Amino acid sequence: MYANDYNEFLPRSSHSAFIHGQLPWSRVIAPYLGAPTAGWTNLFGSVYRCPNKTVAGVWSYGLNVYFELTPANDDYTGNPATWLRLSEIPRPATTILLAEVPGSVDHVMAPFWNTPADATDVATRRHGDRAVYAFVDGHVETLRLTDTYAPVSHRDLWNPSLAR
Repeated sequence: MYANDYNEFLPRSSHSAFIHGQLPWSRVIAPYLGAPTAGWTNLFGSVYRCPNKTVAGVWSYGLNVYFELTPANDDYTGNPATWLRLSEIPRPATTILLAEVPGSVDHVMAPFWNTPADATDVATRRHGDRAVYAFVDGHVETLRLTDTYAPVSHRDLWNPSLAR
């Protein structure tokens, strides 16, 4: 809904929002969740927090930072990254938008992973050996990390140009 109201632009995480003079995703989508922007922190006790989260930190979900890369960045395949808008995402049904995080950050640094062991910013064991992932098209799945990211099998649901 946010992207529909803002010319298809996706919100940013705190990773880059402030640099661009914007508010992070948690604040800008608050009105769509029934909370005023000023009262966005009230969502930490409800929709922004998984009931299974037992460790410290208010966040349960983080935005995939692939959507914050600019065309000047590279997606490691030689193609310029241009996924700032919803219509630029080639396969929304197979591309991860949000994932569960273990700590206090509102983003996941998937572009910088080389192996699944690098994915320490995903709460991979919150639901047994799985985490909850929200995809760009709006559906949600509970998956193992290796179902989302396995470079040896050429599986990468984080990178919009590689998600299949």
